[in-house]
Order: sequence, then structure tokens, then C-alpha cells
Amino acid sequence: MLKLLIILSSFVSSFSQQTENNGTFGDTVNGDDLVKLGRQLQKPMLTIIGMALRNLHECEWTNWSPCTVRTQGYFGSRTRTRICNYDKKDENTNHVIKSANELCEGKCPSDYNITKHGYCIKFYTEKVGNDDAVTQCRNDGGYLINIESKQKHDDLKELLQGYNVYVHVGGRRINVSSPWIYEYGRQKRFLEFHSGQPSNGSTELCLCLNGSTRLLHDTTCSSKFAFLCEIV
Repeated sequence: MLKLLIILSSFVSSFSQQTENNGTFGDTVNGDDLVKLGRQLQKPMLTIIGMALRNLHECEWTNWSPCTVRTQGYFGSRTRTRICNYDKKDENTNHVIKSANELCEGKCPSDYNITKHGYCIKFYTEKVGNDDAVTQCRNDGGYLINIESKQKHDDLKELLQGYNVYVHVGGRRINVSSPWIYEYGRQKRFLEFHSGQPSNGSTELCLCLNGSTRLLHDTTCSSKFAFLCEIV
């Protein structure tokens, strides 16, 4: 195992140097990068090495942090980190913390709101079905919003003050027994339902916010409600 790790590390070091000279991955290359590149170039061996490296190193990058600037036309920075060692379960192993930074461009259009916690959101008061809401959000370059945390939920409550209307939000399911599926981000969500919800009607396969409590309901996708878009 150690011999394989040394061979893989040597290969990746050489590959990283080459890609850095070509202006690509550089020293941020990792198992996921190799898997992705191997699949793009249709190089099975590169894909296998990337998968093996990912399993051996156990030090994959975290997701990028939000850009420090959200307004469209402005530039900021974002970061990500990883903690590398050969066995994360071994407390005696030295941890090597690495970080990466890159330039990023703000993506929040002027007709969107940047909430207190930095979410880029637009509230559409026009009442449409879920499919039309999804289409409008995509045309904006975003998505029908996913309520993935209490923090985002609180921001939405503040944004919707004064509007006593039901609102389409992200989340669909195939049938009443299947999990909720979202267009982006993690599939596990912050689900705070109104009392008695979800009612699990056979055609209630989309999600919306209650007009007064701002808690979730399941609803028919054809229901015409206002909606919330988010650009991430």
C-alpha cells in the first residue's frame, strides 16, 4: 500500500508540475481533478489513479467559499481548504492544512437582493406554475431557491415581510414516497414544514412556503404562486 501511494504521489507531482506549466491545475490538483480529467480525455488509467489517490490521501478540497463580492461587475476572492494526512482516524498523525485562493466575479444582478447573509435572491410576485418559475429562474442564470439552512430561511422571512402570499421554492419528488430532489447543492435540506404538512396528496409533488408562517407545504406543481429565484 505504501509503495502504491509513493508511486501515485510521484505521478501526481509530475503531472501537477506539467499542468502548472500549462496554466491548468497547478499545485491544487487532487484525486477529483484527475478523475474528471481522465473522463474528459477518455484515459481510464488516469481516472483509476485519481480514484485511488482520492481514497488513499483522504484530503479532498472543501467547497469554495462564497465570493467576497456578490454584485455583478465587481471582483473579489474565494477560498477553500483541505486537511491532509494518511489516516484521519489516527490522532497521532500530523495534519497538513492547505488553502487555495482565486479571483471571482460577483454574480448578483442589480435587480436582485443581496440578503443579510449574502444570498443573491429575487422575489417574483407574478403568480405562475412551478415549471414557469423554474424557467424564469434559469433565464436569470439561477435556480428556484433551495432552503438549505435556517440562516437562509430567516433571510427569506425578512425579504418576504409584507407579502401574505404562497411562494414556490425548490424541491420536487417523483411520488409521495420518494425523496425531495433539488436543482443544485446538497440533496439533504433544511425542511421546516407547517403543521400537518406535508399532506402527501398524490399530486402534491412540489414545495412552497405558506403565506403567513413561511413554513413549507407540499403542493401541486401546477399551482400558481409567486416564486423566489437565487443566483449562486
